[in-house]
Amino acid sequence: MGKKFDKILVTGAAGRLGNFVVPLLTELGYRVTGTDQVPYHPDSANAKAHVPFVRADLTNLGDCMRALTISEADAVVSLGAIPGNSELQPPYAKQYDLMSGETGARFSQRMDEDLTMRVNTMGTYTLMDAIRRLGKATRVVHASSFFVLGLGFRLSGDPYLPVSLPMDEKTPLEPEDTYSLSKVLGEEILHAFSRAYGIETVAMRLLGVYYHDLEGSRRQHKFGITVPANPDPAKGYPNNSTYQYADARDIARFVALALEADLVSKFEPYFVATDTKYKETTAEVIRKRWQLLDKPGFVDAIPESQGLISIAKAERELGYKPAHSWRTDPDKDNVIVE
Repeated sequence: MGKKFDKILVTGAAGRLGNFVVPLLTELGYRVTGTDQVPYHPDSANAKAHVPFVRADLTNLGDCMRALTISEADAVVSLGAIPGNSELQPPYAKQYDLMSGETGARFSQRMDEDLTMRVNTMGTYTLMDAIRRLGKATRVVHASSFFVLGLGFRLSGDPYLPVSLPMDEKTPLEPEDTYSLSKVLGEEILHAFSRAYGIETVAMRLLGVYYHDLEGSRRQHKFGITVPANPDPAKGYPNNSTYQYADARDIARFVALALEADLVSKFEPYFVATDTKYKETTAEVIRKRWQLLDKPGFVDAIPESQGLISIAKAERELGYKPAHSWRTDPDKDNVIVE
């Protein structure tokens, strides 16, 4: 059976994830055009493969329409975004302190403080509006984040406590910080365009993207760990991390599946992960790290070392099967064991 789509426009194609997604789609026979604010790095996979490129600002309607027109795209993979908060005001500075383990940590301002909201929200809207205006592309696969749940910065100081485990696509969304909110709004924009214009949209809620070929990512992501105990049970809740990750190679495979699947409805969100990082069972991690989740129906709800966030929907509806777990990957090139 032939593919549903032929020509694909990938936004954020000059970024790290784009250099995994574009090569796989090309290998599968799609005619791919990349777009980004900056050209491909000369040493990148996309540059070496001479993947067609259109320079564009996602917040500019004319740029988006030009990229769609030149690529003749009948589907879009939307990866372009700001990957974190850009604010530096006191509520955010406190969160940076918690992340760094230092009091009064200071970060240089490299971006406008409204950049995350402006690019992630208006960039998504402008891209979808361009797709709607031209009327050719009929499916969009969009990079969202597990932070939509509320697992990002807890600016209020109140813990994020899920209503049940494992968390899944039915779990209520309770974002507080700008990045998390921008991803929720991005999903709402997709959903609105699906309702109004029938454009099929998929939101990939990515968990901790891991790049096996990037030394910085290898230092950041450690596998086979024993999760440290939390000495303060009153703070025993997941925040910023569930110790899950998504290998970029698995994300690329998910994108390919999402492009060709028969979707249950016009808009579908999916959590995308590869595995957990710890060697213990999740029940053991809950008891010593996330004590506020240690209660009947929670601690016993997740078998073995499966994560707090379930990928069962992606497995069931799309046939997604992670292939690059540190536990089973035969080449072992992404394994870092403490």
